[in-house]
Amino acid sequence: MERLTDWDAQWRVEPLDPAAPDAEERTPRWRAQERLVVERFGSFADLEVVELGAGRGLNALLYARRGARVTLLDVSTLVLSQAEELFGAHDLPVALVEGDVFDLPPDVRGRFDVSMSFGLCEHFLAERRRRVVGSHLEVLRPGGIAMIGVPNRYAPAYRLWMGVLKARGSWPLGTELPFSARELATLARAAGGEPLEPVYGSFAASVVNHGVNQALFKLGRRGLRVPQPSVPALDRLGYELLLPVVRPG
Repeated sequence: MERLTDWDAQWRVEPLDPAAPDAEERTPRWRAQERLVVERFGSFADLEVVELGAGRGLNALLYARRGARVTLLDVSTLVLSQAEELFGAHDLPVALVEGDVFDLPPDVRGRFDVSMSFGLCEHFLAERRRRVVGSHLEVLRPGGIAMIGVPNRYAPAYRLWMGVLKARGSWPLGTELPFSARELATLARAAGGEPLEPVYGSFAASVVNHGVNQALFKLGRRGLRVPQPSVPALDRLGYELLLPVVRPG
């Protein structure tokens, strides 16, 4: 059974950091998106892009920075207003849609060149797990590409951090079931998509973010800047898992 999260409560206490997109821009998952978009479309200019369960839309903001037309979809009016503030701080336009990924508004279906989510799909179980992956394809034009970012099931630092919080009864995010690349690709195929090669985040970043920095936060100290080196042999154990999925055209 899915355990719900009060996302508005989470967003109220999460600082709105205008520099957050710059930190995201240094990650392997962003570099992979940039490469894939340029290979597939030539550039970002005038692409129609949507982030589902968008939160503040950090990744979508990087698309807007490069000339794409960005839409954010979320059920929370609170976080959409925060996203508008963040985009405004960067002097970038954004279209905001209050909506549910399981009941997509008609005007977002079949419309976009790129869809994406980061930190969405892992909060659902069973059939809703397949349906949320399918929603990324439903909003795409034929030939479009979905960028689905989820936690990696095989990331030891992340799994240990989550396990400790759950054992203490302090885990704040309700249901969160990470994915393997194989499971995510299987769900994407079941939804009619063509998965490409998965991309993994930096293992070093995962160790710092979910290990070292969590210990520092408990001591009331500032966290370290999260490094983003790429070591392919280790990165399959990193927290971030990105699966690009093409909607056949």
